[in-house]
Order: sequence, then C-alpha cells, then structure tokens
Amino acid sequence: MVVVCAAALLPAALRLAESRMRLASMRRQAAARPYRPGGWPAVLSPPVLARYPLAPWRVGVQAGHWKIEQLPDELSRLRSSTGARYGSYREVDFNLEAARRVAAYLQAAGIEVDLLPATVPPGYQADAFISIHADGAARSGVRGWKVATPWRSSPASRELREIMAAVYPLFTGLPEDRYGTTYNMRGYYAFSPHRHRHAISRTTPAIIIEAGFITVRRDREVLFGEPDRIARGISAGLVRYLSGFDPLDPLAVAVHTYPAMRVVADQADLTFYPEEGAKVAARLPAGTLVRPMHVENGWVEVVVWGNRRRFGWVRETELESLSGSS
Repeated sequence: MVVVCAAALLPAALRLAESRMRLASMRRQAAARPYRPGGWPAVLSPPVLARYPLAPWRVGVQAGHWKIEQLPDELSRLRSSTGARYGSYREVDFNLEAARRVAAYLQAAGIEVDLLPATVPPGYQADAFISIHADGAARSGVRGWKVATPWRSSPASRELREIMAAVYPLFTGLPEDRYGTTYNMRGYYAFSPHRHRHAISRTTPAIIIEAGFITVRRDREVLFGEPDRIARGISAGLVRYLSGFDPLDPLAVAVHTYPAMRVVADQADLTFYPEEGAKVAARLPAGTLVRPMHVENGWVEVVVWGNRRRFGWVRETELESLSGSS
C-alpha cells in the first residue's frame, strides 16, 4: 500500500515556488524597462500581468450535493437532487468528507482552496476546479471511477482530466468505469456559464470526478472506510497538474467552438474513444447532424443533434462542416 502524507507533496510545491520566482523575475525585468508602445512582448503587457498576480495557486473544491437545498432559483429544479444512497450510506456525506480532506492536503502544499457547496459563485475563477461526487447504480457488474471535463473544454481542462485519470487509481486501487461517463457529467450545471449565472468561468480549468460506486461493496469499503486514499489521490493529481500549469498562456485556458457538422459516410462509427479499434457506441447514417466539441488527431468528438444520449468520436474524414452554423 502506498503511504503518503502532506510532506510528500513538498517537491511539487517547491516546483511551484520556483515557477513563481521565474514569473517574479519576468515582472522585475519588465518593470526595469520604460514602456514604449509595441516595445514589450504581448505576454508581459500590464493588462495581462494584472490578471495573474503572483500569489499561491487557487483551487475550487466542490463537495457535490452539499447544501443542495440552497441552490439559487435559477437551479431550483435541482434542489431535490440529494445524491446516491445505499442503506445508511449517503453520497453527500462522502463528498463532503473527501472534499475537506483534499482541501487540507492542498493547503498544506501552499495552495489557496475554496471549499464550495452545490452553489458556485457566479463566474467563479480559479487555477483549477474539481467537483467531487460518488456514483450509484441498480444494475450489477459496474464499479470504479470516472473523470470528465465540460463539453466544450479548454486544453487545460483536458490536461487536468488526463493527469487525474493517471494519478487517482495509483492511490485508490479502484478500476476505471471506462464506458460510464454520461452526458450529464459533461454538461454539469456548474460547467455551464452560457446557461446559468451560478457557474464557473469558461477559462477555469475544470473536471468532475465520480470517485466510485457507493452501491458496490468493494468501492464502498474504500470510499467510506479509507477516504484518505481518495483524498490523497485527488490532491496528488491536482498538485501534479498545477506544477506544469502556465497562467501566462491564454491559449491553455481558451475554449474553442466549432461549426455544426454533417455525417457524409453511411453508417459512420461513433466510438467511445478517438482511436482505431475503439468500442463502437453507435453507427450514424449519412446526413446525421452533429455538434462538434473537440478535434483530436483526425477524430471529432460530437453529440448527435437532438439526442443527448448519443455522443462519442467520429473520424474527421467522415464529416463535413456546415458553413455559417455554430
């Protein structure tokens, strides 16, 4: 079993400190030169630097369903969404316990933390945001964790997701629920500033994690019996991500949008992952309209128009853009 304490996060924290020192040096060099129009590199212009003060990283850690009954009126329909249950085990209790432990680990590493309930401050901005949840299922044969980004996600969000997916199981020993990600995870209300006022900023790197199934004994034994393994896994993933995060790179947090597309190949494969031989979720007839979310290595992540339950990846060569659409 891997044993890690807060001190184990020190090397990453030192790397963060070194990064801040480099940024401070950049600022001192810029301040030593008089400003001339067009004379400074764009990355060092005062408006850009003003958005990124030299301060500890800031992370929002949301305990899913905590104080759900206090959601604002715009989200009142979700006030009854109290989370999964199994006997006396409640998801919200796990979420809050894990979130508190994660916050403590991050603070020990010198990171500023906002421990957030279900209600997210309007336009919330941070260097990273994670919403912690646990899953439940009536069907048998499922277990494990899954991590997802918002539908329209920045490169930084996708990087955060990949790092968390690599680090989290090393601490918890839990398997990945590889095909369990749902549309609702990707379209989580806190990820939707275009629909809700109480949501994170589009430029805040974000993920949502379903840490395991409380309805599955082997998962439940870790979630409720050893919550510190969960917290260490999440904390280590966040610290590893922040150690490589460049707050002066606007492209890293930019969200790209794509025009609507149409399937041109008959019975095009809609796969779960952007790779040859990936499991096929559906086959789409020619003429099917789709909403593209992301393009990667010749594949396009799409949602089938008018059917939120059908989403996945289609080869770029099997699609065409519809000009003038968004």
